[in-house]
Amino acid sequence: MVLEVAGIGLEVRPAEEGIRLVTDAVHQPFLATDAGGDCTSVVLASVPSPRPPRKGRTLFDTGAVWRLEETSDGHLLTLRSPLYGNDPYLAVEFDPDYGVGRGETLDGGPHLLGETMHPFVYPFDEVVYLARLARGRGVLVHACGLSWRGRGVLLLGTSGAGKSTSARLWAQKSGVTVLSDDRIIVRREGDRYRIFGTPWHGDAGYESPGSAPLDAVFVLEQAPRNRVVDLTSASAVAQMMVRAFPAMWDHGGLEFAVRFLSEMTGRLPVRRLQFLPEMSAVDCVVQAIDAPDGIARR
Repeated sequence: MVLEVAGIGLEVRPAEEGIRLVTDAVHQPFLATDAGGDCTSVVLASVPSPRPPRKGRTLFDTGAVWRLEETSDGHLLTLRSPLYGNDPYLAVEFDPDYGVGRGETLDGGPHLLGETMHPFVYPFDEVVYLARLARGRGVLVHACGLSWRGRGVLLLGTSGAGKSTSARLWAQKSGVTVLSDDRIIVRREGDRYRIFGTPWHGDAGYESPGSAPLDAVFVLEQAPRNRVVDLTSASAVAQMMVRAFPAMWDHGGLEFAVRFLSEMTGRLPVRRLQFLPEMSAVDCVVQAIDAPDGIARR
């Protein structure tokens, strides 16, 4: 089964014969018929009980859900849950570029139950994509992303800033496709940028495999009235980094994310949107985009 998000593939195959692959409704629009040219291929074997994998140097540890380690051959990703004991229910070893992985998953765990495998259980797929994006592919941001009449609009926000509310408001406007109300991937295409929907939605439940050329970026801030405020380039980069998901464990990946977002501010207007949670906020954004200096600089 192949998941494709932002033109990047994640293929998972069971090591054993007779395993049926299934996925939830959220991931189904993102399924692809083949792996394509830019794809991570993972083979998972089932194990009857969890067992400690070989250890490496810890790169990142959430303290509860997942851990990434550096090994002599590449990287080791392990996922845990108190429901399945102290040992990982999933352990996958990747090559240095996360192009190929081989691992073991607990039979009876969230990924495998008898002869049925659910390959894209959170957070496995998202972590793999974060690692791949950090290799010069793009940046995952905390945002509501829209395609409006073929123009991409990015509404960046931390938790509670109003991304899902904005998605619900924009969904009422003609010609709008909400790509996601929580996580959007931004990639560069020549001298422009493109935003891509992801299956990792927020409270409003919007997800789409669509994309759009990015024309405007706004940082959300709820306020007593609607207003668009210009940001300096330095402030814009800082505001975007706070609302991005870079690979914190990867020094090169962090440098890439900062450079990527810095270059983006030189080509796109990035502004603060102070807004009321009502349709008038949508009109405010439309007016800002349609203003003579509101379109993407090229």
